[in-house]
Amino acid sequence: MPGPLQGLTVLDCTHVIAGAYCSMLLADLGADVIKIEPLTGEVTRGRPESPFKPFDFMNRNKRAIAVDVASPAGAEVVRTLARTADIFIENFRPGTLARSGLGYDDLTAINPGIIYASISGFGQTGPYRDRGGLDLVTQAMSGIMSFTGERGSDVPVSAGVPISDLNAGVFAALGVLAALNHRHATGEGQYVETSLLESAMAYTVWETGLALTVGQVAERAGTRHRLAAPYEALKTADGHLVVGVNNQKLWKRFCDAVGAPGLADEDDYALPHKRIANRDALQARIEALLATDGTDVWVERISGAGVPCGPINTIAEALDDPHVAARGFLQEVDGRRFPRAPLIMSKTPVAVSRGPAALGQHTAEVLRAAGYDEAAIAELAQQKVIHA
Repeated sequence: MPGPLQGLTVLDCTHVIAGAYCSMLLADLGADVIKIEPLTGEVTRGRPESPFKPFDFMNRNKRAIAVDVASPAGAEVVRTLARTADIFIENFRPGTLARSGLGYDDLTAINPGIIYASISGFGQTGPYRDRGGLDLVTQAMSGIMSFTGERGSDVPVSAGVPISDLNAGVFAALGVLAALNHRHATGEGQYVETSLLESAMAYTVWETGLALTVGQVAERAGTRHRLAAPYEALKTADGHLVVGVNNQKLWKRFCDAVGAPGLADEDDYALPHKRIANRDALQARIEALLATDGTDVWVERISGAGVPCGPINTIAEALDDPHVAARGFLQEVDGRRFPRAPLIMSKTPVAVSRGPAALGQHTAEVLRAAGYDEAAIAELAQQKVIHA
């Protein structure tokens, strides 16, 4: 069945993660995404001898063309494609594509309905506009690294995944969809932009709230929740599990599940604020109980009591989890498995239907559809404007 964005054409003039992730989400939703790469290929295609290509997991479900967009002839190819495109996505430093005549003003002049999305490190305005923005840099500047890591440590720790990049891709996709709704009502395209820094800061919900409300600056707390206990990783006889107790009903259920019903009413732990104040002693009490059995046993007992609980999986264990399989999160195409966008839609399913394209695999196909004849395509290839 067709995806909800079927019929929309996206020009994906992006590189590495943030922009490519944005366009991949749109592709999963059914849009025809045309990936525009330099003639030498995007850097994430990796080394020929390496079996792992990061490119593949940001660019499946797309068609791929190779164009030298910095050349006048190459920029004209992209402008030609933009005349009939619905969405254009880029994540270069501010002003980079405008110097080649591919900025928002350039494309909206030839296609007033186009939605143009820009993702950058720090945004299109402000004193940091021209700085290069990487995920690590914006994680640091957002405050996230100041409160990530073990409590009491002075070692800065980044999140284990590039959350600034990925969040920026998600927020850009959200902005594009909102702009599409506006276009349905008015016929107008518009400019959409986000930054890695703001996308990281947008996820500091509790920490920002505490700072703005009571002036509290978040500190490193390991796996502990700032507003609830026990809500953290706990040792068992053979490893760890995580548990989330964030109300009184769950607290009583948890104490029953670990075989200590009387703990629920002890004065030091009977109320949420007391559990937070005495959480070191509480953790020691709980871990002494959990030391009598293994993680799998405790996860079954605690989750069976209706308390949120789970093991700490490796990525391999997570991918092989039977629940993940039952949800159809991994989908196979061309003999390989890829994760789909994490959405279930009853009428217009999300699907991975196309594997990652080879460099320039669809250049000729896309240009033919845009009106170029075979002679023109051959001449552009001979002039090294395109790779087909």
